[in-house]
This record gives sequence, C-alpha cells and structure tokens, in this order.
Amino acid sequence: MNIALDAMGGDHAPGEIVAGAVLAAREYGITVSLVGQPDVLNAELAKHATTGLDLPIVPASQVIEMDDKPAQAVRTKLDSTMVVASRMVKSGAAQAFVTAGNTGGALAAGILHIGRIKGILRPALITPFPTFNGFCTILDVGANADVRPEYLPQFAIMGSIYAERVLGRKQPVVGILSNGEEEGKGNQLVISATQLLVNTPNINFRGNIESKEVIEGLADVIITDGFTGNIFIKTAEATARMLMRGLREELSGSLVNKLGALLARSGLRRARDRFDDSPYGGAVLLGLAGIVVVAHGRSNADAIRHGIRVAKQAVEQDVPGKIAQGASELTQSVAESTLSKSNEPLIETP
Repeated sequence: MNIALDAMGGDHAPGEIVAGAVLAAREYGITVSLVGQPDVLNAELAKHATTGLDLPIVPASQVIEMDDKPAQAVRTKLDSTMVVASRMVKSGAAQAFVTAGNTGGALAAGILHIGRIKGILRPALITPFPTFNGFCTILDVGANADVRPEYLPQFAIMGSIYAERVLGRKQPVVGILSNGEEEGKGNQLVISATQLLVNTPNINFRGNIESKEVIEGLADVIITDGFTGNIFIKTAEATARMLMRGLREELSGSLVNKLGALLARSGLRRARDRFDDSPYGGAVLLGLAGIVVVAHGRSNADAIRHGIRVAKQAVEQDVPGKIAQGASELTQSVAESTLSKSNEPLIETP
C-alpha cells in the first residue's frame, strides 16, 4: 500500500509531518510517499532512523497556502503537493492522500483530480466528535454549504459505511441534526430529507437528533448540511477551548488552587485524553473514487501517524467500493419506489 502524504502542509510542516510518516511506515509496514520539495524533505529524513522503511520523495515545487483561494489555487498551482498527491491516487500510484494543509484546497484537489464515485451527488467531509458515549461522526462539516434533501440519504449511507468499516460500529445509528427531537421539527431541508431517509435502504435511521443529544452519544452518525455542520463543530471546539482556558486560569490562581491541581493532575489528564480526537486521524472526504484524509492543521507527528492509519484502514476496508454499492442500491430503491407509485390506480373523486 502506498499513501501519498502532503509533507509541506500544516502548522508544523515539514518536521512533524515527516516524523509522522516515519512512525507510520515503521509501525504499519507501508509505503508513505512524501510529496514536497526534495531538498527540504531529505534534510528532515536525515534526522530519523529510516533504514528499511519505504519513504520515497515525490517532487512538488508548490504549496497551496492557507490564504489561497482553494479552487483557483488547485487550477493554477499544478505542481502543488495537493495536486501531485491527488493525481497519484487518480493514476493508482497511491491508494490514499493525507494532508494537514488547507482543507478547501484538499477538497478541491480531491474533487477535480480524483473525481466522485459514480452515483454520488456530492462528496461530504466526515469528522469524529467526542460524546459521553465515545466518539460519533458528523457529516457534512464543510464540503457543501448548500445541499438538497436528496443529498442527505447519500450522506447517511456514506457515514454508516465509514462508522462500520473504519470505526467498528455495528449497525450504526443515524440521526439528522435538528432543533427538536420530535417528528416534524426542523427546517424544510430536514423535513424533506427525513421523508427520504425513512425509506433509505441499509441504514439504521432514528430520526431527528438535537445538539444536546449528540453530546449524550445517542447516535453514531449525525448528518447535516456543510454550513450547519461546520458551525456546530467550530462552536463546540471553541467552547471546549474556553472551558480549558478558564480551568487553567482558575487552577493557577492561588497556592491552594495549584495544590489542588497537582492532586487532580492524573484525573485532569484522563479527562483530556478521553476527549482527544487525534487518534481518529482527522476528517475524511467521502464520496470520492479514492481516500482523502484531512488532518488538523495543528497536527503533530502522532496525529499524522493516526491520519495515515485511518487512510490505510479505509483502503483495506474498500470504503469507496462499499459507498459505490450503497449509492447503487439507493438509486435502485428510489427507482422502484417511483415505479410503484406510478402504477398505483387513480382514485376517482365522487
């Protein structure tokens, strides 16, 4: 297996990215292709013991920066790390593409240079989210700001396949994010999509789920539009940072507080680890003909290792193939339902 890694993307590139590639190549016994500037990457590799590891360097002279306009950059920076890595997946030279760089650039490069699975209307970005019952997954969290109701059944199928095949959830429960758990609550998108989801094959759909129920862990897969999902995720992350900052400030405020923090240190560390999403590798762009994993920009070496592991698992479990099968079955189900309704006898009104 060959994973193409954008070695120049991320807040701590290339040092932490290369270090993560070394960890992954050593632990998983796979090829990790470092895509980027050869002189820079050779200098980083020289800092590590790489004997026996397969870490080829694939030249790419350009980088899609965080302030670049993604679609424009992908079309003009044809020798950028993201475009080169995506083309490797398209050609079969690599089976997956991992980056900690510009999320929009990764989405654009994946869509333009890898392409969608046949039958998938829109790819969706899925990410792990901590709850009191382990981690759930949420999609879409940014790939599609505006969606139509018929997109959401495909999101549900893709999310269910990912949760089952990569995260090991058996019969994952699917919920649609809404402003109330009762049937009939929600905007027109939620109401219309719910009618489609009830008849979507091969998903375990529970109906509406409120944001507070997401945190309680009442579903494994949460589906929504990319605009709402992105705001939900960013608000939750900012709230968590605010709470942690406030806690640190209070615990360091006096000698007594510092002593209490010292006594509670192991518990605080366990609480932090309980909600740490780095072992889940970041967000995955589902619906493409290949695997694209978008790690956090702040990723360290261990987070990059996990991102590569997630890509490896998704390839091994043939997530794109399963999604293609699910999309085909959904299309067949919709066709059969339409045909059945068209054959219903007309009822004459008296």
